[in-house]
Amino acid sequence: MAMEPTRVLLACSGLDHARRGFESFARECFEALRDEPRLDLELVKGSGPPGERERSVPTLTRDNRLARALGRATGREPFRFEQAAFGLSLQPLLLRRPPDVVYFSEWHTGLALAALRRATRRRFALVLCNGTMALEGFGHLDRVQELTPAALEAVLERGADPARHRMLPLGFAIAPRLEPLAPADRAALRDRLGLPRDRPIVLATAALNRHHKRLDYLVEEVARLSEPRAYLLLAGQREAETPGIEALARERLGEAGHSVRTVPQREVADLLRAADLYVLPSLGEGLPRALVEALAAGLPCLTHDYGVTRFALGEHGRFADFTRPGAAIVRFTITPEPSALLLLPLLATAASLRRRRSGR
Repeated sequence: MAMEPTRVLLACSGLDHARRGFESFARECFEALRDEPRLDLELVKGSGPPGERERSVPTLTRDNRLARALGRATGREPFRFEQAAFGLSLQPLLLRRPPDVVYFSEWHTGLALAALRRATRRRFALVLCNGTMALEGFGHLDRVQELTPAALEAVLERGADPARHRMLPLGFAIAPRLEPLAPADRAALRDRLGLPRDRPIVLATAALNRHHKRLDYLVEEVARLSEPRAYLLLAGQREAETPGIEALARERLGEAGHSVRTVPQREVADLLRAADLYVLPSLGEGLPRALVEALAAGLPCLTHDYGVTRFALGEHGRFADFTRPGAAIVRFTITPEPSALLLLPLLATAASLRRRRSGR
């Protein structure tokens, strides 16, 4: 007798209105697994149009006046209130068609779902993809997906239940072959994107903040370069700290030396093709999707040296101690045309694909 497929809700509050790794992962995960016969998979989001097996639920979003007011009153980012409200907004769906599993990445969505489960005495399992590398407080969750060996080791050292935590890296949709642009096509792409042709471009795609992504550090490091220095391109989701990042970049790099922008996920690939070097300034990540995507695009990648980034890039990354001012600029070896630098990132991409396909 054939077993019924496992009913799974893939829940992501910010999909279709936020530009972060959580949202791009939710989309790619859904597209990769939607036709898996062992799963009855449905994607649930907080905004945007519905589709086949894709549902949008009315909820509070981070750009709502109430969410922003709560953020100002509490000193927290509005997206935390969006996540919690989204979890509570799933109640009608949970009652109408109960899932076996709810899979999500946002911590506060998990807290809200756990409260609903207690109140309604439902039996669905809560599975967190621990992209924020939370270290404790997992009692309300049934399973936690740790994305790197370093993350698993860290939570177990703090007393986490080994039976509840599993190490499973994220999957990525990566083309089997790298096809770099011809110089003329690359110049035309820069023109279309409003980027300079005659300067190396340093790119960071990240939430536009100081406290986690540390874009202020990157601005200062680029400012240390001798003239004519590289052009800094920052692309990501705007947050409360974004105006401060913009002001610092204007002061230190000048209007002609940088760009700060928010683009749809589908346009990130063009930014990667136009750039010469990718930098991730943060000191801690779960498994940085943006870093792997930059590597897959053939970009040299410079990042802080710790277990997670070593796992993501292996021997093919460029590493420095980003806690020290001036540490990054010694690794800013950039050429205007990156074609000579493509080989090692391409080999690293192939190795990463082999590891993920084999489950290691």
